[in-house]
Amino acid sequence: MKTKDFLSFIDLSFVRIKRGTAGCIAPVFLILLFTATYVQAQFCFSPERPQVGQVVSFTYTPQTTPLAADSTLEGRYVRYGAPNVIQLSQPTTVKLVRQGNDFVGELFIPRKDVAGMMLLFRNSLQPKRTDLNNGQLYVIPVCDANGRIVPHATGGQASVFSRSHFLYESGGRPDPNWVVTLYAHELAQNPELRPYYWSDLLAAQVKQKKPGYGPVVKAGIESYLASRPTPTAAELTTAAQLYESLGDFPKATALRERQKLVEPTGSLAQKDRSMAIRTEPNWERKKAAYQAFMTEFPNSSYLPALTVMMTDGYFKNNDIPGLVTFVEKQPTSHTDVLMLNTIAFQLADERRSLPEAEKIIKRAIDVLTLQPRSGNKASNWEAEKQTRQRQLMNTYARVREQQGDYAGAYAAYQTVIDPNEIESTEPRLTERYFLCALQTNHVAEARPMAEAAVQAGKATSGLKRALRDWYARQPGNTPAKADAYLTQLEADLRADQRDELQQLLINEPAPAFTLTDLLGRTISSSAFKGKVIVLDFWATWCGPCIASFPAMQQAQTRFQNDPNVKFLFVNTREGGPVQRVHNFMSKHPYNFVVPLDGQQKVANAYKVQGIPTKVVIGPDGRVRYRTIGYSGNPESTVNELSLVVEMLKEGK
Repeated sequence: MKTKDFLSFIDLSFVRIKRGTAGCIAPVFLILLFTATYVQAQFCFSPERPQVGQVVSFTYTPQTTPLAADSTLEGRYVRYGAPNVIQLSQPTTVKLVRQGNDFVGELFIPRKDVAGMMLLFRNSLQPKRTDLNNGQLYVIPVCDANGRIVPHATGGQASVFSRSHFLYESGGRPDPNWVVTLYAHELAQNPELRPYYWSDLLAAQVKQKKPGYGPVVKAGIESYLASRPTPTAAELTTAAQLYESLGDFPKATALRERQKLVEPTGSLAQKDRSMAIRTEPNWERKKAAYQAFMTEFPNSSYLPALTVMMTDGYFKNNDIPGLVTFVEKQPTSHTDVLMLNTIAFQLADERRSLPEAEKIIKRAIDVLTLQPRSGNKASNWEAEKQTRQRQLMNTYARVREQQGDYAGAYAAYQTVIDPNEIESTEPRLTERYFLCALQTNHVAEARPMAEAAVQAGKATSGLKRALRDWYARQPGNTPAKADAYLTQLEADLRADQRDELQQLLINEPAPAFTLTDLLGRTISSSAFKGKVIVLDFWATWCGPCIASFPAMQQAQTRFQNDPNVKFLFVNTREGGPVQRVHNFMSKHPYNFVVPLDGQQKVANAYKVQGIPTKVVIGPDGRVRYRTIGYSGNPESTVNELSLVVEMLKEGK
């Protein structure tokens, strides 16, 4: 083929070798047009200059491609056009029929918006095996009635690379040099399309990072804006984003200020107003500013988030009647049902504003039934909606329960409780469900769930106590039988826990110590020979230490009548006057023995890395258990520590 033959069809940066009426292409960069040596083309299509409304037949020959050894092939293609119709670039599969060494297929070109089609080929059984034509894909351009390539046929290819995920889904990455070449060629052929592509070309040059690209891109921005007597707000926004990508934030800020002048009630102005509302510290002025914003910009994209913020504001300012009035006026699109759920549950748990809490949760339930699918298309909205419904009904049940309507609460809890999901059910929910069952004579229905929770280790101490007390009241039963009943329920669980704890037991020497406690008494390890000693290292400034104290109090109470178990709460790393420890203990109802380890000698001897640290010394005078931190679960803390003590008492 002669050079003039290429120049006659240079509208696209690929070369066609004529074969009858078919166009056969082997993409190359423009600078290679005059020097390339060609072998048999691997992709041909017919008609050679396809137009809209036509069916295009194509032939793909994989012999010289990565798919040369594959026999089960399919095509994936996108239609493309101007940047504003990038939604055309939705990947679609096209079937291929094998004919000897070739694969053939057909594509239809719609009559609207399409400037071309881009294809890749892959193994239909192993989609990661692809031929992406060196990242440039295979192109079928659309021509007009005169056989000329239509506008956007080249720039549209670049848009597929820079504005869609077609290449990414097949494991490819756009070549920024090729993208720049496509954009530049489109604008060279169709300069009137500059408003469509100017920013995309400059953004591609930023990604290309060719030496000296910064001044080139800035010059391109200024040149384009200068060519527009009155740049639109969108153009100013795009220019500002380009400056930001170059790190020139002063110019970006200046353009955004200019945009506000062009569009005084536009997105940027609304953003500033919404930010002013968010940062307004005075609650009354915040409410007034929000009302003004809602009146002036009823369709603002910032309004839903502002509405959620105001909902939270009413709650934090303890204006619960105002909150009810506010949320009942909001459209469903501005209502965060999960936030309303959280607010209503907290009010119910605190026995505060219960009638208002009921109105809030009812509003949330009503809104949920009307809300459309969430924005995440990948999510299963119906399943998510059911989950939210259960959360809301749990709160509604809690509100009714706290108001003394146990029948209504029990009915609501029944819509929440699933006996098959005991492992994932929040233990307090099971407890509340059973307590309502006790109040409404439905123990027969609720008992299996309660027993399953105990057996699975998902029962609170309150639930176990309620179940035990109920059992003891039954005809012919006694407290001793009730204790045995509960012990039997937990037998398998405790056996499993003991097996797990057995693996955690250690065996180290227990250093001797002598300390003075808060009452001035001498506390010596030698006085506890043959006993199990629980050491809890703590300080008044340690949040997790203090948080664990209720659980530690329960554990100590469990063994309070056992002379062979001793709990010592060793204050260490206090870093302040001893009076601070005295003050803390005088304000809290803990009957702890508190030895003072002011020099941290005992803590260091027992390898305390951080606090709280619990250390258990066995009757043999050796350290058998050590744990650091607090899980936040008092029930598991009490159970684990109690099991360790019992195992050591048994000589394990």
